[in-house]
Amino acid sequence: MACTEQELKELLQQDASVTPALLDELLLHIGSTDSELRDGLIYPQLATYIASESFTIEDTNRIFDFILSGHGLMYRMGTADTTAVLTRSFSALALAELLVMDKTRHLLTQSQLDRLSTYLQTYLEQEKDVRGFIDGMGWAHSMAHIADVYAVWFTHPASRPQEELGAIDAMIRQLIRSDYLYVDEEADRMVTAWLQACRHGLSEDVLLQRILQRIERNIKEWLESDVTWGDAEWTTYRNVKQMLQTLYFRLKWEEQSDLVLIEEWLRQVHQRTHGG
Repeated sequence: MACTEQELKELLQQDASVTPALLDELLLHIGSTDSELRDGLIYPQLATYIASESFTIEDTNRIFDFILSGHGLMYRMGTADTTAVLTRSFSALALAELLVMDKTRHLLTQSQLDRLSTYLQTYLEQEKDVRGFIDGMGWAHSMAHIADVYAVWFTHPASRPQEELGAIDAMIRQLIRSDYLYVDEEADRMVTAWLQACRHGLSEDVLLQRILQRIERNIKEWLESDVTWGDAEWTTYRNVKQMLQTLYFRLKWEEQSDLVLIEEWLRQVHQRTHGG
């Protein structure tokens, strides 16, 4: 088929039925820098098709193999390509849709599902481009999209959230990074995934312990010192505060958790910057 992006856009605007050839084109252009094509046409078409009765096991394998290849979730990871994140991030969204479908139709094999845990954690550990909205290209939102994957994966029958502590740690590290200030609801999407994990086998006490231990390792020393903060410290502080506040209120709404430890950390963070 070999469409140009303009040809593909015109085809999708005509509500074309998804054929194997068109599916290949959707995957080929999943990371287009044209936000109308990528976010407004390709992703909705994929999501609708994956959820449809006409979606086949062959389609499942085609999409899964693409996502877990060097062309999908790990596309040009670690390179200087500033647009490659779009392919990685929207491959994550397609994977989330695939997992939603598989919870009821069970088209993925056990072998495929066994690969997911390690692969997703590797992605989390290696992704460096965490921009939300990019001028001229639209949403990348890599951390929000991978959080969406985990929010589904933790509810999948093949998942064991209590064994995903490495992934939880990687999410925490991403959220409290010092080189990027999150402003696009990334913390809320991550917390949603964590709470799904807690509903499906992960202890809330274990989750809180992992989060607070990571914060203590990262910021306790300079939080308690009189040293003037630089940009990295301020960015980390704001990311930590946002994450803790989000987690605090989400857990409070659940009415199940002892929030004293989070309250104490929020108090320390507040006192260091505002006093009293």
